[in-house]
Amino acid sequence: MSRSDLEDVKKFYNDRYRVQGDSIGSVGWTSMESQHLRFDMLLRSIDVKDKTILDVGCGLGDLILFLEKRGFEFSYIGIDISSGLIKASKKKYHKHANVQFFETDMLGFEVKKTNIDIALLSGTLTYKMKDNLSYAKAVLTKMYQTANEVTVANFMSSYVDFINEKNHHYGPEEMFTFAKGLTKKVNIFHDYPLYEFTIQIFK
Repeated sequence: MSRSDLEDVKKFYNDRYRVQGDSIGSVGWTSMESQHLRFDMLLRSIDVKDKTILDVGCGLGDLILFLEKRGFEFSYIGIDISSGLIKASKKKYHKHANVQFFETDMLGFEVKKTNIDIALLSGTLTYKMKDNLSYAKAVLTKMYQTANEVTVANFMSSYVDFINEKNHHYGPEEMFTFAKGLTKKVNIFHDYPLYEFTIQIFK
């Protein structure tokens, strides 16, 4: 991601948060139902009990409440390049001992000694940049290198009826082929009622 792209994305989400505040709209989703469907697809058939989860582009940390409502015990690390979203998330979850937030992107994230089991990304690679594909592949590669068990991510599909000019749509075939270059253990789901697909990349 170039410096100009980085600043554009930061500004986009900081501005949106200033207008919409702590709401589903600040992170770009139209409803909580669709957001939860994305989480369900990302974690489809994956055991999250007692796991450490890295949420790349965590937004307002909505994954935390999603998992808590399902009774899971877990540790959580959220990263985002939006200072506004990270500040709001820290304030919102400051009493959660199992939660950490950092203002950074995946390529700048320092793993240190944290044992991350699941690296997750939902919607983070949608905003159109100069070279979405190269950046997406670099992010997925580092996520895969970072996670002990599985990397999961979703993308807007190229199989759509309408394309919003601010969004980048990915070819499922190309992303699947790329993921298979990292490991033989790859799942891809394009069977749910959103114009998206989800990839699971296992160690």
